[in-house]
Amino acid sequence: PEDSFYQRQISAITRQSIRGVQREVEKLHSLGLIEKTTQGNRVYYKVNRNCPIFEELKNILFKSVGIAKVLKDNLKKDGIKAAFIYGSYAKGEESLSSDIDLMVIGDISSRELSGILSKPKRELMREINYVVFPMQEFIKRIKQKDHFLKSVLKDKKMFIVGDNDALKAIIGPRKVEAA
Repeated sequence: PEDSFYQRQISAITRQSIRGVQREVEKLHSLGLIEKTTQGNRVYYKVNRNCPIFEELKNILFKSVGIAKVLKDNLKKDGIKAAFIYGSYAKGEESLSSDIDLMVIGDISSRELSGILSKPKRELMREINYVVFPMQEFIKRIKQKDHFLKSVLKDKKMFIVGDNDALKAIIGPRKVEAA
């Protein structure tokens, strides 16, 4: 969202005709969803984060066609009890070059998850850094008040598998914050 693009870049990334991009960019600009800046003879466009509906649109896109959908489609496995994105992406501070931090809780090996995530990495053209916790290990580290887990759990999360209630069920009476 912080990156700016000119029309030919948008056309190349989206694989749409330059004329189609021109029409859509003008519509989005007239609605206040994107900002337009000029440098020399080039016009650049970027997301208008101050648009009143920016966060809502971002969440809709994230869930319907974005990273969440791609990951959800690939993480349909019985042993996974919860999976969520944390870090800069979950906080809405990501850039085009940001990697994705993913936590997976359940009965899946790191090797198996690596294989599962190879396709989404290619599709999303982003690095996916993941941490896998078997259920017992996750619960044990929660009981030990593991610093890393505490900081991840208290921060914002974007659930791919399960939700905050599923996470609370795994953790038990201990506190889960900032879902």
